[in-house]
Amino acid sequence: MALPGSGQITAGQISDEFGRNASGNRMSLGAYRLTQNVGSLSFNGIDSGVPNSGTIRFSDFYGKRLNVVVDFHTGGTVSRVNAKNRYNGNNITVIGGFRGKKEAGSKILIHVNKTIGSAKGNQANVALRTGNWNSDVVLSVDIGSSGRLYGAGGDGGQGSDSWSDAGSTNAGSGGNGTSALGIEHEETAVNIQSGGRIRCGFGGGGGGSGARQVDSGADRSSCGGGGGGGAGLPAGNGGRGGNRQSGNPDEVQNGNGGSAGQLEENGEGGSGGNNADEAFGGSGGRGGDPQESPQNGNGGSPGDGSNSGSAGGNGSAIRRSNGNIVVDITNAGDLTGDTSATGVA
Repeated sequence: MALPGSGQITAGQISDEFGRNASGNRMSLGAYRLTQNVGSLSFNGIDSGVPNSGTIRFSDFYGKRLNVVVDFHTGGTVSRVNAKNRYNGNNITVIGGFRGKKEAGSKILIHVNKTIGSAKGNQANVALRTGNWNSDVVLSVDIGSSGRLYGAGGDGGQGSDSWSDAGSTNAGSGGNGTSALGIEHEETAVNIQSGGRIRCGFGGGGGGSGARQVDSGADRSSCGGGGGGGAGLPAGNGGRGGNRQSGNPDEVQNGNGGSAGQLEENGEGGSGGNNADEAFGGSGGRGGDPQESPQNGNGGSPGDGSNSGSAGGNGSAIRRSNGNIVVDITNAGDLTGDTSATGVA
């Protein structure tokens, strides 16, 4: 547990919390006047409020805690990680280095200064989970200037398949984007430095509907275009264009596939088929990105658009494992997406 907040405080209590910093069984308060950098975090004193120069007193240690940094600041891009697992695997830095890690009563800083991606599918899928910690841990997620947490983009919906004797089948809906950060500890601070980023994954665009033109001289149909993929990591794939199910190319024209999304940019919907300028398949909707919302697919002509696919939903920037969790956010960077959703996977 943390050191006492008032009253008597002993050298033994301080050394138990922070470790002995001199030879043998001796300790020196002065050695705790340190400056240490870990990733983009700077520690001036062994805990905030402990001086790193000048006079140091026993009373400076009231309420102080061991600081332990969980390392998501070295190495390359990863996906779907759990900070508690990282801590258990000793991928950490203990500030001061005078003792090994301890969980109970410590200040745990999950430091992200690289790129972490999520996975497609369930909107509750997150790039980084905090994991579950001892109840008296003071937990923070600290996003450095090069830190990036991204949800995955949703795939575009397929364009509707159309054929000359049966009109248009329903187009596919766009896939949902997924999420970036999952908070599972009862009260957690999230600090985003300038340049840092927490961003949801964006939904895929819906597929376009087909069209059918019938008159005494001809029966012409066109298929819908595929929806564009949503932005994220990984980004959404473009939906396939609709394919004719029967008939020859003069009777039914295929639609075009949508384009894939990118890390921070949506994919565009594919155009529907054009049959002799008489039957126009609906184009697919664009995927979502930070500047544009995902779109529903468009209706064909002739047609009322009722068979077009709807856009997928965006994921969340921050999710909580339950509605009782308190998240304190300090944002000097980029936080894009909902921060109040519950459920973490």
